[in-house]
Amino acid sequence: MKKYLTLCTMAVTVALTMVCSCQKKNTRLEKVPEPAWYDYEDYFVEKNTIYSYLPIDSDDIVMLGDEIIDFGEWADFFQDTCMINRGIMFEGSPHTLYRIDGIANATPWKIFVSTGLQDIKRASDDQASQAADSVIANVKEIFRRAHALSPNTELYFISILADRQVSDAGVVAVAKANKHIREAAESTNGFTFVDISNMADASGRMAEEYTYDGRSLNGLGYQKVVEKVGLCLPTDIQSFNKADDHQYSEISPAHHNRVSLFNSLPENTRSVMFLGNSITRRGPWQELLPIMRTTNRGVGGDVLKGMYNRLDDVIADNPVAIFLMGGINDITNPASKVDDIWKDYEKLLSKIAQELPGTTLFVQSTLPVTAERDSDNLINPKVSELNKYLLAAAQKYNYTYIDVASALSDDNGYLKPEYSLDGLHLAADGYFVWCSVLMEKCQLMALAELQRRIRNSNTKN
Repeated sequence: MKKYLTLCTMAVTVALTMVCSCQKKNTRLEKVPEPAWYDYEDYFVEKNTIYSYLPIDSDDIVMLGDEIIDFGEWADFFQDTCMINRGIMFEGSPHTLYRIDGIANATPWKIFVSTGLQDIKRASDDQASQAADSVIANVKEIFRRAHALSPNTELYFISILADRQVSDAGVVAVAKANKHIREAAESTNGFTFVDISNMADASGRMAEEYTYDGRSLNGLGYQKVVEKVGLCLPTDIQSFNKADDHQYSEISPAHHNRVSLFNSLPENTRSVMFLGNSITRRGPWQELLPIMRTTNRGVGGDVLKGMYNRLDDVIADNPVAIFLMGGINDITNPASKVDDIWKDYEKLLSKIAQELPGTTLFVQSTLPVTAERDSDNLINPKVSELNKYLLAAAQKYNYTYIDVASALSDDNGYLKPEYSLDGLHLAADGYFVWCSVLMEKCQLMALAELQRRIRNSNTKN
């Protein structure tokens, strides 16, 4: 069932240039209007744009919807690259409805949808019931359109799970929405209702053991969701997400959620790993570079000390290669000094070199921010100084330095505004340029062939 691609340059080129226009079009349904509200518009536009450039195949399983989908490492959970992530944090049901036509037009094998919680969370208590009504109507329309556009696609709705931030009125609204959506599934047979309500405690909210920040799922939470999704898949697509939680020092609740997910994934996968902060986390690397089996170990907001603290999980994966990028969150701390940041970076590099001598390490330049984002000129000079340290230490720590920053910067060293919506994180074109630099500088074909030989050898043994 796993998706394997031939080792040719076109395999990468297709992933970076194929656009929605190459998927089949339809004229049977009126166009869904753009959503009237956003809770994080820049992020939605960033993710939706990059998704629109990535192909979906007829044997793919698309995970579509909100934060539960977005933060899940679905290909890793099931060890299958046909699991495609199309999640967007803070998405509501109007946004999922807005996106469903593009997904369904690609006629994937299955679509799993998780949406509606954000609609209810943002409503006042006296409007919560009406918000539930809107969710019910939107979910029905999502599946009506998906079935009309792709009659053979199997459709699933993952029930709404109230997080621990939801009010009492919101909990009642979530229950109402789930009740009516379940009834719609049972009466129409147009989609299957996947019930995760057993993850709620007596209050009707996500049980405490499934989250560290009250909002996002931790490794155990994802294990429970994955088990329910797995029941809807063929037996040869196995779930490998088994919750484990290593305790780390100096860790925030949100960071803990993400790291506990990494703890729960298989070890010794010999992946090509992308290690970093939110700039790394937001990249759909498996689809951008499909010739290799990649894993994403980016954590939003992570600093170099945070990456060092979670290196045990990186070491346990025994990656074939690591693409490392970090430092910007350290630099944006106004009190930070580059000499101190470099000491933290050296500690990280030294441990990787000592513990993973057989892993090919690529250290990518820390990216600058836009001129608007750095109006006081306090960030980019530090970025430039840190990158000089990284270039100079390549031989000492046995890594290849990759200058991604230059390809994304203007003549003054600022991140070009066309490559970012918020001045810091990358838009779709920024990721495409980044990947083109990796293809030019890193001999990815040879790396993919090495990974293939190692994984085949491990399979035989």
